[in-house]
Amino acid sequence: MPSISMDAVSNLMPEFQKAYGAAVQAERKPIQQLEEKKTTIESKVNLLTDLASKVDSLKQSLPEIGTPFALRELSFTTDDDKIITGSADKSIAEKGKHTIEVLQLAGSASALSNPLPDKSETKIGTGYISFTNKNGELQEIFIDDDNSTLEGVAKVINSSGTGLRASVINDNAAEEPAFRLLLKAEGVGTQSDVQFPEFYFSGGEDDLYLESTREASNAVIKYQGYEIQSPSNELKDIIPGATLNLKGLTESGKPLTISIDQDVPKTITKMKDVVEKINQIFSFIQSQNKMDEKTDTSKTLGGDYGIRLAEDRLRSALQQNFLNDPTKKIKSLGDLGVQFNKQGTLAFDEKKFQTVLESNFDEVVTLMAGDENTRGVIPSVINAVNTISSAGGGVLTNQLQNYNSQIRSIDKNISTKEKQVERRAEALKNQLASAQSALSAMKSQSSYFQGAVGDGLPQQ
Repeated sequence: MPSISMDAVSNLMPEFQKAYGAAVQAERKPIQQLEEKKTTIESKVNLLTDLASKVDSLKQSLPEIGTPFALRELSFTTDDDKIITGSADKSIAEKGKHTIEVLQLAGSASALSNPLPDKSETKIGTGYISFTNKNGELQEIFIDDDNSTLEGVAKVINSSGTGLRASVINDNAAEEPAFRLLLKAEGVGTQSDVQFPEFYFSGGEDDLYLESTREASNAVIKYQGYEIQSPSNELKDIIPGATLNLKGLTESGKPLTISIDQDVPKTITKMKDVVEKINQIFSFIQSQNKMDEKTDTSKTLGGDYGIRLAEDRLRSALQQNFLNDPTKKIKSLGDLGVQFNKQGTLAFDEKKFQTVLESNFDEVVTLMAGDENTRGVIPSVINAVNTISSAGGGVLTNQLQNYNSQIRSIDKNISTKEKQVERRAEALKNQLASAQSALSAMKSQSSYFQGAVGDGLPQQ
C-alpha cells in the first residue's frame, strides 16, 4: 500500500515533524491491522490452493482405475521379439496363447548391378534408366555426365520421386574393390512388384548392367495349421485385436508362442500412483493439524472445517466394501493389500495386490469399479473428490471463493482508508504549517518589542 512521505513536511520544525509522524502513524494503525489480516488470509489461501491442487491431481488419475475397461490392460509377449513383436487392443483382444510359424517375410523387389572398381570416379556415360513401376507405368530417369558415377546415379534415382531407391554398396567378396548399385522398390509384397530397369548409356568408361534381380514377395506364416500370405510384415487380422510385426523367421517346425495376458505390472503402476496421490492429501492435512501451544494458527489450516471434511469424505469413500456379501471373496481394499497404517496414510502391498490380480481379477474389478448393482471404491472416491474440489461447489472451492472475497473486501477497505489518511495528513500538514507561521510571527513580534523597549531605557 502507498505510504505518506515525510518529505511533505521537511520544511517544518523538528517538533512539528515529530508530531506529524506520530499522528499519521496513529491514523494508519487500522490500515496496518487490515494488512495483517489480509496476510493471514492469503496464507490460508495458499495452503488451500496447495491442497486443492493435490486433490485435482488425484482426480486426474482416478479414471485410470475407475472402470472395468480402464482396469483391463493387456500385454503382448512372444518367445522371441527378434522374430515377432506386437501389441493388443484391450477393447477387442482376448487373453490367450497363439502359436505361429514365420516362413517368409514380405520383401521389396530389388536388383544388384555388376561391380565397378570405385563409386565416385569411373563413369558409365550419359543416358537413361527405364523401368515399369508397380502401377504398370513406364518410368524414365535421365543421367547426365555430371552424375554418371555410381554415387551420381544413386543420387539422381533417389531424387526422382519414381518409387525406386538406390544405394552404393561395397562388395568385399573378391580381392579387388567391387562397388555395386543396389536398387530397391518402395513398399513390400507382391502388390509392390516392379519390372526392373534397363540401362541405356553411351560414352562411358565402363558398362553398367544388372547381374541379379529379386521379385517382391509376400509374408508367409503358418497359423492354426493354415499357411497364410500377407502383403505386409504388419498383420492386423490374424489374431482379433492384435497387431503382429514380423521381424524374422522361425526355425522349421518350431512355432513361436504369442501370449496375450492381463498386464499386471501396468495395473499395479496405476494403483500405486493413486495411492501415492491419496497419501499426499492425507499427509498434507495431518501436517496442518499438528499443533501445540507454540503453533501460529494464523499460518496453518489446523482445525479448519474444509480440510476436516475433505479428510472425512475421502476416508469414508475408501472404506466402501462388500463385507455383507457372502458371495464375494474380495470384500475391501484390505484384501487387495491397501489399508490404513498407524500414520493415518495408506500402505500398499504390491505383492499382495499382484497375487490377487492374477488369481481373482474379475472380483478386483468389481470392488474397484463396481458393477450394475453396487458402487465400487473408485467411483465412491471420485464422488468424494468432486464434493471436495469442483467448480460447481466443492468445499475447498467454496472456501477459496470466500477467502478471496474477503481479500477483495479488505483491499477495498484499505484503499478507502488510505485516501482518508491522505486527506487528514494533508489537513494536519496545513494546520502545522499555519501554526509554525503563527509561531514565527509571534517570535518576530517579541524580538521587535524587546528591541524597542531596550532602546527606550535610560542610559546608566
